[in-house]
Amino acid sequence: MPPPRPRDGAARPGTVGRHAGELGELAAAPQRWWDLVRFDPGGPLRILVPGADGSWLLVLPPGAVADCDCRYATLLAGEAAEGGRPLRTGRVRVHASSERNGTAPHRVAGAGHGYAVSLHHPAGHPGITPGE
Repeated sequence: MPPPRPRDGAARPGTVGRHAGELGELAAAPQRWWDLVRFDPGGPLRILVPGADGSWLLVLPPGAVADCDCRYATLLAGEAAEGGRPLRTGRVRVHASSERNGTAPHRVAGAGHGYAVSLHHPAGHPGITPGE
C-alpha cells in the first residue's frame, strides 16, 4: 500500500522505520534477489537489485572486506560484521545519517569460513518498490 499523499499530490518522504521495514520485506522475498547472487573467490561483489530503488546485494568471499556507504543493512546468509558488530539475519541495521553529510562510510567484513550475503539500501533514496 503506498503512503498517503498530502493534499498537493506530492509524495511524502519516507521515514527511517518505513525504509527499514521495506528492506526487511525485500530480504524476506528471496524470489526477488536470490537468482542474482554470484560467488566470486576473487573479491566482493556489489549487485544492484532491480526494482528495489538503489538496494544492492553484497557478496563477500571468506575473509573479504568491502567499503560500504549504506544507510540500512541486513544479513541474508553466512556471517558478516560492520565496524566489528555482527550483522544478523532478520534484523535491519540503521546507520546514523545527516542530510548534510549523508551516511558515514564503513566497512563490511566476512566473519565466517564461508561466503556472506547481505542486503543494503542507501541514504537519500525513496522507498523500495514493493514486489509483485
